[in-house]
Amino acid sequence: MAAFRVFRKYNTPQNKRKRNVSKNKLVVESLQEFLPHKRSALTPSVTRSLKMKTGFNAAEIFRKYLWYLLRERKFDTEAVNDVVQLKSSLQLSDEEVSEAIQERAKRIYDKYGNVMLEVKGMTKAGVERKATCRALFSKLLYLAEYDGLLPQDTELARKTNVPDVFGATTEDTNGLRIVSLHEIDMDKLEGQFDPEDTEEGDEPQ
Repeated sequence: MAAFRVFRKYNTPQNKRKRNVSKNKLVVESLQEFLPHKRSALTPSVTRSLKMKTGFNAAEIFRKYLWYLLRERKFDTEAVNDVVQLKSSLQLSDEEVSEAIQERAKRIYDKYGNVMLEVKGMTKAGVERKATCRALFSKLLYLAEYDGLLPQDTELARKTNVPDVFGATTEDTNGLRIVSLHEIDMDKLEGQFDPEDTEEGDEPQ
């Protein structure tokens, strides 16, 4: 009976979430040891060890770090190169990367709605929410269109359509597209991210 109570307590939604949050933190902290300063040392053997420690598969680790990077890291050449290296070390296919980008786009849309450039009449909170949405959209769009991560001369790249997920018009998309990482307004890419908004503790990504 006592063993049953321990088992039941261990498997409560709250405790499951805590364990997931801890494993998510372990993913980020482990990868931070290599990204960006020791990027070349992030090898398949390193990520295999991380998979064993966390119980996450390669696609889940990629998705979790992608969400962390979109929310918390400066979006620059170093960040993009880190995503490319992570894909390589996890030995992910283009299809898996495409799925990760599209899945994240859907989650962002479900949380923040469309990109909406016109915010007249919105509350301050509403304006900040849309600013966050636009920042995340711009970053995901850049990654989806980055040839080093997802070869652009393929049907798969054409199907990885971030604007479609958000219902963004061509005008919206062109206005939010990052043309160069060296000539962007970093303030517009910061957004207003809730530090508690990990999203990753609820279910594997």
